[in-house]
Amino acid sequence: MQALTYSRFGSADCLQLTELDAPQPRAGQVLVQVAAAGLNPIDVKTRAGKGFVAQQLGHRFRFVPGYDLAGTLLQGSDRLPAGAAVIGMVGFPLAAGACAQVCAVDPPALVAAPGNLPLAEAAGLPLAGLTAWQGLFQHGALQPGQRLLVLAGAGGVGHLAVQLGGWAGASVGATASAGNHPFLSRLGVSQCMDYRVPGHLAGAGQWDLILDLVGGNTGRDALPYLAPTGLMLTVPTITAAELTAAGEAQGKRVLGYTVQPNREHLQQLVALVEAGSLRLHISRRFPLDQAAEAHRLLESGHVNGKVILEMPLG
Repeated sequence: MQALTYSRFGSADCLQLTELDAPQPRAGQVLVQVAAAGLNPIDVKTRAGKGFVAQQLGHRFRFVPGYDLAGTLLQGSDRLPAGAAVIGMVGFPLAAGACAQVCAVDPPALVAAPGNLPLAEAAGLPLAGLTAWQGLFQHGALQPGQRLLVLAGAGGVGHLAVQLGGWAGASVGATASAGNHPFLSRLGVSQCMDYRVPGHLAGAGQWDLILDLVGGNTGRDALPYLAPTGLMLTVPTITAAELTAAGEAQGKRVLGYTVQPNREHLQQLVALVEAGSLRLHISRRFPLDQAAEAHRLLESGHVNGKVILEMPLG
């Protein structure tokens, strides 16, 4: 089978299309014929040698990246028959493996794919959708009528989070470049703020829940606009500790969290997509042999929605 691999950390140029044997499933696992894999910031950071996963890989490895897949079950499970179209967040955090024609998967990670999306596009839903869902509802306990601010609202996680916030009855604001404000308005965002403008958060009031998808100074600069009883959730692990400390110094609650696979949460997201309440926006679809270009695009920071890698046929 063909798979995307790398054996060293570095720029996108270290990505290689490699011929590998199909994986041998462990006891209880099933094989999925992968149609497409979703690209996420963790894929780019790990390839660059940053973060927890890169630290665990060490110095001698051959890594098949990818945590999001959409494809077809090659063998049935107790819930899904062979031939079923499925999506899932797989191999998180150390195994990965979605960027290959065949992937061995633990069945609880898989759910039936949305029936109203092309299968390849559905690969963009699992990790980003779960990150948004778990932030807003599991950790943030978002309630109707509360004010939600999403930092980087037009990105992969952000564009789903703003929609989920509106679906839950919150008043939603988001930061993004001015060019993405019409996109966010169509998703139901009532207050769009251009992060390039100094003081862009001033005058927008205070927020009950801030979902920080950027980290570092961006999260720190938003802390003064968090309500006294509010909560900031920060996703980038690299700066989570410093933001938590900054929050403590200002008497504000800050919590870092990491997404976890969860079948029930993913099923709820699929139901919302099928009901038309959640729109998954695909910015670009690349064939697997153009993975380096896809990585560079995501690294540019100028992507709204999701980037997809499509597996070769056969």
